[in-house]
Amino acid sequence: MRDITRLSVGDSTVHILPVIRGLTSEISTVREAFASVNPEAVAVSLSKEEVDGLRNLPTDFEPELSRYDEIYVQGLAKFGEVAAPPPCYVAAIEIADSEGVPVLPIDIDEASYTELYCASVSGTTLFRNSTRTWHLSRRTFSADTPEQYVMKIDRAFNNMRGFRNVENQRAEWMARETLKAAKNFGRLLTVIEFERAGDVAGLIDGRPP
Repeated sequence: MRDITRLSVGDSTVHILPVIRGLTSEISTVREAFASVNPEAVAVSLSKEEVDGLRNLPTDFEPELSRYDEIYVQGLAKFGEVAAPPPCYVAAIEIADSEGVPVLPIDIDEASYTELYCASVSGTTLFRNSTRTWHLSRRTFSADTPEQYVMKIDRAFNNMRGFRNVENQRAEWMARETLKAAKNFGRLLTVIEFERAGDVAGLIDGRPP
């Protein structure tokens, strides 16, 4: 099982599980975490709208992949079967619902995300990013593990200041929401994409305002 970061927050213990979005093998990682933690609640790095969407997927669902998603999936596929929507989140919600455990969306809501994105990413940055994406689509991200791969591609795509600011703000938002949730549950399992899990853990440990 992948290592879980355990943080004491008042009378609660927050268990942060980093997951690889897309890999079907992450289903077993999530199951093992549930068995190990026996959580009173599960927080996921999804918005409320995304959680609602996963609970109401149409039977003929077909994912719409951005160019970034296509590049991400192409490289990730060498580490195992890839599926959409991300199996790690689908499993977390299904297991929690079957066990009567509350699911708490801790990622930024869609309206706030849109506002943040527009404020952070300029037209010039978008233009530069489209050109850079084309170059990155022709690049091979050398990695021995899926963990190494997702970190490398994350750094490559978010090294521009605007995009980096968006991800930093997401991490701060998720840390605040996790701290709020910890006030109400003694054992909280927090399922976060591998790329942001370390940032969120560090912010929680540092007690951001």
